[in-house]
Parts: sequence; structure tokens; C-alpha cells
Amino acid sequence: MFATLINVGRQFHTAVRGGTKSLSKTELSQVISFARISLIVGLVFIHYDNYPNVQTSPFRGLNPASHQVATFVQSFLLFFFFAVVPLLSMISGWLFFSFGNADAKEALLSRVRRRFGSLYVPLVFWNLVFLLILLILFRFDPANPLFEEIRYKFETAGIWDYVNAIFGLTLHPIGFQFWFVRDLFVTVLVSPILWILLTRAPVFGAIFLGTVWLVGHDFWIFLRTDVVFFFYLGGLVRLRQIPLEISARATLLFLSLYVVLVALRTLMPYVVDGDPFILQVATRGMRILGVLACWGAFQQIALMPLGSTIARYGGLAFFLHSAHFPLIAEVKVLLWNILPAETDAWMIVHYLVSVAVTVAISLALGVAMAGLIPRWFSLLNGGRAVGFG
Repeated sequence: MFATLINVGRQFHTAVRGGTKSLSKTELSQVISFARISLIVGLVFIHYDNYPNVQTSPFRGLNPASHQVATFVQSFLLFFFFAVVPLLSMISGWLFFSFGNADAKEALLSRVRRRFGSLYVPLVFWNLVFLLILLILFRFDPANPLFEEIRYKFETAGIWDYVNAIFGLTLHPIGFQFWFVRDLFVTVLVSPILWILLTRAPVFGAIFLGTVWLVGHDFWIFLRTDVVFFFYLGGLVRLRQIPLEISARATLLFLSLYVVLVALRTLMPYVVDGDPFILQVATRGMRILGVLACWGAFQQIALMPLGSTIARYGGLAFFLHSAHFPLIAEVKVLLWNILPAETDAWMIVHYLVSVAVTVAISLALGVAMAGLIPRWFSLLNGGRAVGFG
């Protein structure tokens, strides 16, 4: 059975790659840099959450009762960018398992130590800063609408809530986006187990982790298992030396199919009430197609002049990821107060402008800090180098 699956996978990959030439190391590095910054911008779209005048969650799809156009646009983009975490996780896994035939034990230990400094240390520092700022704001303005946006209840918070707010041990930290960094670090901690699966039972490991991810189990230690599953797939691609190229023709096909699936998922509230289990599974599963579509598209765009310019800011991806929330929540509140009218058109404008302003402020802050206080920037950016200019 496993041999058959491997053979089918090889045939599929041959068809997907077509006659596309291999990417050089420089080109691949540029594609990864472009992918990182682009995907984090997609994450900012997701973390806008719902419109202030719409009570239903965009994670369900459009709102059939009101503002159908505005909620369709937002929910469509949200579901489209569901490919962000899987693709970032795959890239991380591909990079992590790059040691090849080197001593696995020493290589794994070395990578765990490095990831502690590049992932967990900045996680703690950022969330400590966020917590202190929000506590000061709560002290002087407890009714500030920002607290409703970030859904954090300081009125009832206890010691363990504050511990989780900073360290993210069992719950999301106060910087909600750091759930991904937290789960990525936990994945790194269990990487020796993943290594055993990758080297001794690679197909079984993929099927097992994929099944657990599809049904939504968290293994009791993760907040979501898409990180560990796609991290594992990235390692599998690396160790099997599977070429990363996707042809333009295959990319167009994947992208077209993904757009159709995302649109159908967005329209689902017209057909289905609530969020049944089978719909949850289908929503998770379509992310695999999203990964292929986005990775193929990035390969086409990143090597163009515009893509090359954007890729220079890839080193700021972690900083943008870290800084954009709760900043976008505050930007959202401030801009909503000056909205001319609560029509669909103005709601969409508010959505797009809120994301654009948040990204612009975050990147400008990152560039300024990198130039003026490089040591502090390095701490906040997990020691990642920046090469913009």
C-alpha cells in the first residue's frame, strides 16, 4: 500500500513540475523571502476578525442576513489565506531538516537551542510588552473598545491567565498571533519523534499526522495540529529531495480550483446552519490545495522585478507577524469611528485600509528600529537578519 502511494505521489509530482527548470539556491531563497512576507500580510487579513457592525464570525462564511457583499469579500479572503499557516509550517520544516547525513542527534539539539532564541524568547518578550501596555490602558480606560476587540477580560483574569498571556503554556498568549510561534516551538521540541517517523516510517507518519489534523485533535500539547503536520511534510520533502518547482500551468490549475473551493466555502451559510464536523474537515482539507496554489504563484511572482523588491523585506516577516496584533484591533476601532456610512462598500474599504495601515505602520517601525536600535530590533525579530535597502 505504502509503495503504491509513493508511486502515485511521484507520478503526480512529475505532472505538476512539468518541464520547469530547477530553481537555483539564490532564486529559491528569494522565493522563500517573498513567500514569508506575503503570507504574513495574509495573516493580517485574517486577524481583522469581524466587522464591528456584524455579529457573526467570518470563519463561518458570509452573513446571509445582512451585508452579504462585504461579508463575502472578507470571508473569502479569510478562507483563501487559510493556506498561510500550512505553507509557513512547511517552509519551516523544510529548512529545519536540512542537515542531511550529519549527526542527527547533535543537529537536532543544535536546532532546538537556536529555535529557543529565535522563536520562544521573542514570544515571551513581545507578550510581556503587550501585557504591560494593555494593563496600563485598562488602569486608565477600562471601557476602551480595544478590549472588546481582543477579547481579553482583565476584570476576571487570575495569575494563571497572566502566565499564559506571556508564556502561552496551555492557552493563547495575549498576542493572539503567537499561538503559531508557540506551536512551532513545541513542534521543534518534538522534532526527534518526527525524525524517527521521517526516517523509519515516512508515509505512515504523514498519514497519521494528517488524519489527526483533519479531525481536529490537538495531541493535548498543541493549540492546532496543522503546524506539526505541515512541518512534517516540509521535512519529508527535504529528506526525500523532492524538487520544489511547480509549473505555471499547474499553478493556474491549482489556483483556479482553490478560488472555486474558497468561494463555495464562503457561500456555505446559505446551505448549512452552524459548523458541522464534515464541513470543518473539508475546510481544513482544502488548505492542501491552497499550499500548492500559493507556492506555485509565489514562484512565478517572486522572480519578477516587483517580487524581487518585495522579497528584500522578507527579513521583516517575523517582526510584522509579531507587531500587527493588537495593533490592527486599535487601527480598526479608530478608523471605524470616522467611517462615512456603514454600507457594504465602505465596510470593504475599512477592511482593506485597516490591513494596509497596520502593515505600513509595522514595517515602518521595523525599518526604523533596525536602523536606530539594532540590538533591540534583533531581540524582537528573533535574531533574523534583514536585507532591505
